[in-house]
Amino acid sequence: MKQRFQGYLPLNNNEFEVGDNVSSNRIKTCSFNWGPYVMATTLPDYIINGLKEAGDKLNEEANYGEHLAGHLKHQYQYKQETKEWFYRELTPYIKAYRKGHCQFHGLPEMRIDIGPIDLWINYMKPGDYNPFHIHGGDYSFVIFIDVPKELEEERKKYPGTHAAPGSLVFSYGQVQQPAIFRMEQLITPYTGDFYMFPSLLHHSVFPFKSDVTRISVSGNMAVLNRQNLPKTYF
Repeated sequence: MKQRFQGYLPLNNNEFEVGDNVSSNRIKTCSFNWGPYVMATTLPDYIINGLKEAGDKLNEEANYGEHLAGHLKHQYQYKQETKEWFYRELTPYIKAYRKGHCQFHGLPEMRIDIGPIDLWINYMKPGDYNPFHIHGGDYSFVIFIDVPKELEEERKKYPGTHAAPGSLVFSYGQVQQPAIFRMEQLITPYTGDFYMFPSLLHHSVFPFKSDVTRISVSGNMAVLNRQNLPKTYF
């Protein structure tokens, strides 16, 4: 199967049981890996707690809102020492993303030097939101530091059919109906969740009404040795 269906994109091989109405009750198929690669995992408590403690010490002098798309009053850039500590701790997760990214797209694992651009903390309050936007650099991420339990109750009561309150939404291409044409990922975040994705991937964060503060951390990274890589690699 893999030798027959050749293309630019790598293939996933699958086999499905479909019943007795065909000559074989198992059908072998291939599917293409295309679209952006988004990695989801959880970070250990010491990173989550370290980011929260450092963020709680920041004040209006570190206000970063004028550089960001979010409709939030409280977004602060971390100090340099926190930034250096965090990106050291993030190194194995960046490596994991690169391995998954290369496997997903069928790319050779070439050496890429990735350097941090920025790192900031978001204190999201009722009515705050992030409209659809992209980031600078090459890779971006979001970490959910504290997701209050009240938001879970609000989501359960939400009567709508799209993203529930406080959802993180990734969007690739033109959104269409019916739902079999999946161009969006609607994500319910929990404390400790980490998502890494290409910086040009459109994403948004929906508002909520609960009288709580949800804390997240975001950052961007850039490829530093682009000039040494094939022009078609990035």
